[in-house]
Amino acid sequence: MPRPAPKRPAPPAPRRPRATDPAIRAIASAAVDFRDWRKSPLRAPALEAIASALDARRDEVIAACATETALFPAELAAEFDRLTGTLRLFAAMVREGSWVRASIDRAWSPGSAAAAPIGPGHDVRSMLVPLGPVGVFGASNFPLAYGVLGGDTASALAAGCTVVVKEHPAHPRTGRLLFQIASAALRAAGAGAGVLEYVQSEDPTDFTAARSLVTAAPIRAVGFTGSLTAGTALADLARGRSTRPIPVFAEMGSINPVRITPRSLSRRGAEIADALASSILLRHGQQCTKPGVIFVQPGRGLAAFVDRLTERLAGAPPRDMLAPWVRDRFADGLARARDVRGVKTLVKGGATASPRGARAALLHVKAKGEVPPALLEEIFGPAAIIIELPEFDHPLRPYPGALTWTLFAEHDEPPRPWSGRHEAGELADCAGRVVFNGVPTGVRVAGGMVHGGPWPATNRPEATAVGPAAVERWCRPVCWQNAPDWALPEDLRDANPRGLWRRVDGRWTNGPI
Repeated sequence: MPRPAPKRPAPPAPRRPRATDPAIRAIASAAVDFRDWRKSPLRAPALEAIASALDARRDEVIAACATETALFPAELAAEFDRLTGTLRLFAAMVREGSWVRASIDRAWSPGSAAAAPIGPGHDVRSMLVPLGPVGVFGASNFPLAYGVLGGDTASALAAGCTVVVKEHPAHPRTGRLLFQIASAALRAAGAGAGVLEYVQSEDPTDFTAARSLVTAAPIRAVGFTGSLTAGTALADLARGRSTRPIPVFAEMGSINPVRITPRSLSRRGAEIADALASSILLRHGQQCTKPGVIFVQPGRGLAAFVDRLTERLAGAPPRDMLAPWVRDRFADGLARARDVRGVKTLVKGGATASPRGARAALLHVKAKGEVPPALLEEIFGPAAIIIELPEFDHPLRPYPGALTWTLFAEHDEPPRPWSGRHEAGELADCAGRVVFNGVPTGVRVAGGMVHGGPWPATNRPEATAVGPAAVERWCRPVCWQNAPDWALPEDLRDANPRGLWRRVDGRWTNGPI
């Protein structure tokens, strides 16, 4: 009689996420509710419900945020309107529907009147579909418009993704208030609890929640607004995931160079100085689009420009910054720039006795050759550097990629190289937005806006974080080949029940096939 086979030890049970980890719990909840939310007809009504709920508590939100961030209520009032306007913009976009980019090329057979296809004549139909649960790291400097319910969250929810937001330690009370308002609105609209989740993380030195949010298997993409160091670290973490790499869309700040032609400087130097001063001082310089480096050439009007900008920044009162560590980084960046040989301090500025206090600063340098790299790094706060060049030869200089490049030039600029008339295309190579005769602060939320740019402004220069196209970051295209009508998503079916604008056989139509 054969001897019985020895019993093998049972395989260890698969490891489950710790139930005590709030980030893992939130991510698991978002993964469950994604299955319904991706196709839910509630997406547009839910976004509108959040906007309405915020409107009902507008004064409370602004007061709480002002107390916590030291931003002025008037500054936050405009940001609040941007927040609710963005939510309603994406709700309207979801209702209209053409953002999915539905494209249909019907089957072709020999003898057809249509032109012969390139390759087989299959019936092929494609559209954008949501990636899955998205992790969002909000900004310190725009706690409303780029925070818990800002552009990243609004666009991801519109795309059909569920969202897990990591709390920002610079304004945790504001974040929790916004999440509480939005959660109640989503429940009232009939959405699941996991459509929007929030992970508390009040300690700026504790990165546990951030790591969980980027490395957890259900997360399919990450949106981030913040520093170059943190954004790069998150992108590296996402690429090294053991399950699958995921995209990180990181907006990491910018020096936002300004170029003033000699002709503009001579005609309206003081006027331009006033515009730039107001832009630098807005929100105490705590904007990713703040002009940080100003290129000028010696000549008539330069002295008046420098004197006026110096006067404006020197006369600006001190203000508290968003957080003590934000103020400390501002002071450190200013000190590094001052240490560069040849740099002169026109307005000293820097830290004050208050733990969060700072004054505006202005530096000036005459550069004969290459601009020192230390002067081409963002100083986040109310500071700017005037770089005086004997000639402006932008294409020959390794300026870093920026969110914006600003050009002050006259309509009657002479047609010589680098007078202003010939450099617009060159500036576009280095920025996501080229601004003419204005300031880069103030980002319109519209279809024509691009808020992005080459490295190091962002790590994904093909994307924008503002405007309707921001939704495409959270999607991927999928093609259905020779599929029966019943197997197709509604937006690709012949009847076109929603009346979407679709590209059918190369032509746009909103009718049925």
